[in-house]
Parts: sequence; C-alpha cells; structure tokens
Amino acid sequence: MSPTQSEHYKLLVIDDDKAILAFLQESFSRDGYQVYLAATLAEARALLARHEVHVVLSDQNLPDGNGVDFLAELHGTGIEAIPILMTGYADLNIALDAINRGKVYKFVRKPVDHILLKQIVQRAAEHYALLEEKKRLASEVLRYNELLRRDSELQSRDLKSAHSKIQKHSQTLRKQKEQIETLYTEIQSAYLHTVTSLCVAIEAKDLYTRGHSDRIYYYCTLTSRRLGLDNASFEELKLAGVLHDIGKIGIPDSILRKTSALTESEHAMIRTHLDFADKILMPLPFLEKTRRIVRQHHERYDGTGYPDGLKGEEISIEGRILAVADAYDAMRSNRSYRNALTMRAAFDQLEAESGKQFCPLCVAALRTGISEEGEYPQAAQASAPSLPPPQAKPSRLRSRVSH
Repeated sequence: MSPTQSEHYKLLVIDDDKAILAFLQESFSRDGYQVYLAATLAEARALLARHEVHVVLSDQNLPDGNGVDFLAELHGTGIEAIPILMTGYADLNIALDAINRGKVYKFVRKPVDHILLKQIVQRAAEHYALLEEKKRLASEVLRYNELLRRDSELQSRDLKSAHSKIQKHSQTLRKQKEQIETLYTEIQSAYLHTVTSLCVAIEAKDLYTRGHSDRIYYYCTLTSRRLGLDNASFEELKLAGVLHDIGKIGIPDSILRKTSALTESEHAMIRTHLDFADKILMPLPFLEKTRRIVRQHHERYDGTGYPDGLKGEEISIEGRILAVADAYDAMRSNRSYRNALTMRAAFDQLEAESGKQFCPLCVAALRTGISEEGEYPQAAQASAPSLPPPQAKPSRLRSRVSH
C-alpha cells in the first residue's frame, strides 16, 4: 500500500558521520518519518533486505564504496525507493554519473540546507506514493481492458470483427504500459494520463458512445473559437471534454447498456455519475476547474438541471459549451431507443431548448462553427447536406438526448 502521509514514509539515511546521522534521525522522526540509519553500504544493504524503504538519502563518499555505485546497484535490483545523493564535492562528473547510473531524484550539495533537504525528502516521498498509485491505476486499466476483450469475444457476430477489436485493445494496452513506464518524473501528467485512459475504457464498454469524447472535443473547439475563449479556459474545456463521462465507471453495465426505457431509480443512478466524477478528480488540485466544468455539464440554463440547480451565468461558459456539445453529439449518434437525428433535426431540438435547457450563445456558436467547418469527420451522417436556417416552431427536446 502506498504511503499518503509523512508518518507512513520510511527513510534510509546513509552517512559515515554519526553526528549527521543523529541529527537527521531526530529531525525526520519528529516530522513523522520512520528513519533507518546506516554508516556503511553493508549496513544499508542489510537494512534494505529486512525493511521496505520509500526514500534513500545517501552520502557519496563512504568507507566501503561510493553513493553513486550503491544507488545504481539499487536501481539494478528493482528496489523502487526514491534515491537522493549528498556530496561535498561540486563535481559535474559526479552529478552526471548520479543522474545517468544512479537514477537519482535530486543531487544535494553539502553543507546541506536543512530546510531545503526536508522539502526535497518530502517531495521524493510523495513522488514514491504517486508512482505506486499510478501502478495501481495502470493495473485497473489492464483489468478493464481484459474485461472488454472477453466481452468482444462473446458478443462479436463474426470471428474477424472480434479479432480486430482484440488487437485494438491490445495495442491500446501496450501504449498505456509504455507511457506509464516512461512518465517517471512528471507525476501530474502521468496521473492524468491514467485517468483519461479510464475514460477510453468506459467509452469502449458502451457501443453507443464509442468515440464520444473525440467528437465532444471537436464540437467544443468549434464553439469556443466563435465565443473567443482564452487559451487557459480552452485548455480546461479540452480536459473536461475528455473527462466528462468518467463518473460512469461507477454506473452498473446493466444500466449503461439497457435498451429499454430507464426506470426512475435507474435515472437517479445515472445522475450519480457526476458524484463519482467528483470523487475521482477531487484528489487532483490541478484539475479543480476541470472538475467544476464536468460537474456542470448537466445543469440547465433555466435552473432545472442537476446536480446543483445552477441557472444562467451561474453555470460557467465552459460548462454551458460542454452541455450543448454533449447534447448535439448524443442526438447525432445512434442510440438503442432511436436512430441518429439529421443535422436539421438536431438543431431544431437545440434551438427549441435555447434559453431553457441550453445557453443561446452556445447554441448559436455551435451552429456557426458547423456551418463553416463541418461536422466531426466520423460523426453520424444524415441526409441533410448542409446546416438549414432555424425553424419557426421546432419540437421539444427529448429528456435523454444529453445522456
């Protein structure tokens, strides 16, 4: 189990200066670390054979060897503790050797700034914890892909189609494993990649929403360009478009794949996917705005949506854009209960709900964007070759179009 607080972190300090060992033990123990001390590399090896360690803080020059050789040895044996090297020599060759062979997390010169050292050790311990969490999430991705592979074997109507799907899942799995192995130092990027991989797995579980996130990204791009969103808002919207359905990982497959009308209790269960999304994204502070956009994409402009009953401009512009793009793609895609609507019919529905379910500015901006640049290349194809003018009396929007 990965440590998540300093009292769970285990630190090995290697230095032949007993005064330094005693000082570091007292300092880090007071902060809640479990500290192991070694004056030689032989003592360090013996401790590592008996105890799990999360961070190794080693001096370079030791009675029975040097720190770089020892850290390279640890890396070669598969011990995953985060290595930090201390040295009193400002030698560029030692630094390069430490990075290349010892795979050190940080290179610290002596005499050490104690406050800085504590910050470095804390970040190294948190780095270890996130890498462990990343491995756990990667394992979940593998498990979901395996379930999908089995489903495709059972449900495919011919062997060739099933084999093609299995190959695609295997290729996705290999790419995910390669990315997880290489994204060692970029903690936030690695964690985010794993979360978005879960979104891919969720879409692959549902025949009717496969490719949905790609299309949502395209329609959000068209709309945001027409509304003049700044780059920061656009980047948040891009992430929200990818992650907006991640909460459906907590919804039973029996409901997601149901071909008949949903019961009231099943509708209520579907609505909880926003709560699941909150729980998944909340531990990631750098996704705070993205999380709020995801939470808002089922709010209605007139205040009758969920989960918070926001109204008008209480809903962020990104949340309003995502709501329109999500609804449009749902209407232009085949569903178990109806075929894809034509482009004309889809915009009739959006404009019927403009000012009620949807923001009028966002509906108009999406219409303009599709008129000028066309639909997503793999969007559902309808008979109407171009976008028609608005209708005077469009029919009402069905309640399930944006699910």
